[in-house]
Amino acid sequence: MSLVSLRSLTRQSWPLPLLVLLAHALLFGAWIVDDAGITFVYARNLAAGHGLVSQPGLPPVEGFSNFLWMLAFVPAFLAGLFDPVIVPKLASLALLAGSFVLLDRALFSLTGSRAVSLVTLSLLAVCSPFVIWTVSGLENPLYVFLLCLLLWLIIREREGDAFPLAAGLVAAGLALTRPDGILFAGLYPLLTLTTGKSGWGRAIRYAGVFALLLGAFLLFRWTCFGDLVPNTYYAKGGPNAKVYLDLVTLQPKLTAKAFELFESVAGPGNVLLPVALLAGTAFLIGRRRFEWKHAVLLAFAYFGAVPFLLLPFDWMEEYRFGTPFFPFLYAYSVTLAASLGEMLLPDPARRRLPALVAGLAAVGLSLTLFAGRSILFAATPTVSFQEVVERFGLRYNRYADLLGLDQGSILLPDVGGTLWTSRLRVYDLVGLTDRTIARTLEKRPEAFYDYIFGEAKPTFIHLHHYWTLQAGLDRDPRFQRDYIPLFRYFEPAVLERAEGFPLSSGDFIRRDAIEGKDAAVAAIKADLLEYYRQRARVEGWSEGVIRNSPLAGEKP
Repeated sequence: MSLVSLRSLTRQSWPLPLLVLLAHALLFGAWIVDDAGITFVYARNLAAGHGLVSQPGLPPVEGFSNFLWMLAFVPAFLAGLFDPVIVPKLASLALLAGSFVLLDRALFSLTGSRAVSLVTLSLLAVCSPFVIWTVSGLENPLYVFLLCLLLWLIIREREGDAFPLAAGLVAAGLALTRPDGILFAGLYPLLTLTTGKSGWGRAIRYAGVFALLLGAFLLFRWTCFGDLVPNTYYAKGGPNAKVYLDLVTLQPKLTAKAFELFESVAGPGNVLLPVALLAGTAFLIGRRRFEWKHAVLLAFAYFGAVPFLLLPFDWMEEYRFGTPFFPFLYAYSVTLAASLGEMLLPDPARRRLPALVAGLAAVGLSLTLFAGRSILFAATPTVSFQEVVERFGLRYNRYADLLGLDQGSILLPDVGGTLWTSRLRVYDLVGLTDRTIARTLEKRPEAFYDYIFGEAKPTFIHLHHYWTLQAGLDRDPRFQRDYIPLFRYFEPAVLERAEGFPLSSGDFIRRDAIEGKDAAVAAIKADLLEYYRQRARVEGWSEGVIRNSPLAGEKP
């Protein structure tokens, strides 16, 4: 690197925050969330010529909701270079680096201040929910990169350039990265129609590219999967007309979710932060100092919050669906604070020290808030892909080998790592990769039971926590008739929500799969007994959790 290049690099605001983000990401090590494994499996099957299927030979089902992210991994599979940890991590860090560069340039263009960019990126680098989910193996870093790219294009247009075709391409990319990405399609026309007489012409060209690409994708989806929305929409119960109406009418539950989103970055100050932002914004408007730079960042922050508000409750910790909100919340907050500082202290010399103290205080407070959360998450992360590979993929392969099964199958809720390694036919209890379960589990339980016990007839079944309650297999007499427990336990939280009905968690096997195989069954039970003993010690299970199980009467 030449001396000129080194000097140029040191004048940028992004290198130091990016190093902080890298150090933060290293805290989570090789963790990849299990849901990412579903994407990897689809990319692997597509590269191998099996099509967009969860397992070779099955009909196509769109069990992923991140088409562009899935497609990005296909070249690595074709080249034989894909590793389920290294490749997603490197891709994520590259996209995050690109996002930091774009956001740095965008903020400098808007404010003319490297300090605004430095503080914004530093806040982002220590933000637990942002870093956790952008290095999780999911599509979040691509989502952020495309949004930062769209922001940069819009700012360049404000400065006199014209990128309607590129903006249409990026907006379509957002819609193909996640279904809710279509919500960002309104940002470009909203923010560029006021930039001159040619605004409408650019908006039409933008809309043409966006509609062409999205239309082509929807046609492909209909041709391949027979639907206009991914199967995950049915499995997760995505937004409907009522949800959008609730958003427009500011229903209390959505207001509560909004405060929850602010809590993700402000902790106990989840009320103070939006009040301060609202007061600051009102003050600028009242003084006629609210400029386009504020409007563009506020618009991106608002649009970034909408997916979180509209999407159903997400049980995964640390605000996975809030990722597109964080960069622009910080950018707007810091830009607003800088503008207020310029008004209150017009002399740059007098403003320098208070600005430095305020910036350091903001980053320091955020670091204090997030340090414990990141350490805690790193110690007990959301369902690990690697753990599921071992716990359900490889373990049940061994069980099938012990039983001499050539055509076995398994029903369970954690399928990313299972699909990655299992030689069994995998039935997805969540319904992401199973069209029938997605459409019957919550809405038509009798049809769900008929499918499980009359058609699928999985060799193995594993149930735990929420999915024990959701499936409620004990409510159908065929479960007791056709299956025996390999290890069964009752969870107090499940029993409470089931109003005392004895819904059992654990591992079960079809009776007709074990006839004359007593030794193999005994070996499997012994293996599961040891596994659950270890879990009991680590998780501190009480005797109430494990009563009526092989651990009954023992204290973990």
